[in-house]
Amino acid sequence: MPSPYRELLGAEWDRLAPSLRDFHNVEKAWEGRAVFRVTRGRGLLRNLVAWFGGLPPAGEAVPVTLRCTCEQSGGRTVEVWDRDFNGFQMRSIQWAERGKLVEKFGWISLGYRLRVEPSVLRLEVTNAWFAGIPIPILLAPTGEGLEKAEMDGSLSIRATAFAPLLGQIVCYEGRLEGQKA
Repeated sequence: MPSPYRELLGAEWDRLAPSLRDFHNVEKAWEGRAVFRVTRGRGLLRNLVAWFGGLPPAGEAVPVTLRCTCEQSGGRTVEVWDRDFNGFQMRSIQWAERGKLVEKFGWISLGYRLRVEPSVLRLEVTNAWFAGIPIPILLAPTGEGLEKAEMDGSLSIRATAFAPLLGQIVCYEGRLEGQKA
């Protein structure tokens, strides 16, 4: 049961740094800890969008735990990502579909193109759906994830989310350390 990342990257999988391959080759479970800086865009409207989107509140030096588990659902391999930002819970489900990584957060799903660079994996939002209905690209939320393998085996993580006309909604970044559970 290959992970969605391994399935999507194919031959590119071998170009990933060992710590990134370990992180994304979840067979049963992977657990990690981090301290993140979480920033939100300024203004009431941006903060309302972040709140409705289930995104974490702003904070400096926010302790984070991440648990990724792999399971079968609907005839495909999915990864369940449970994040805890100092008590704020954020869950998503990820799977491979039509050459893209799809991540579902409640009612919103995002499609990502994965791109391997030396020691870096980039996740670029290319599609979005609300309750399974495609959102026109001009109205769709966008963002990017960046995972960089560090020399000590940890991962530098940066995830950003943007909304049309509003700009940045949230960004969280920091160093993640973990292992297979």
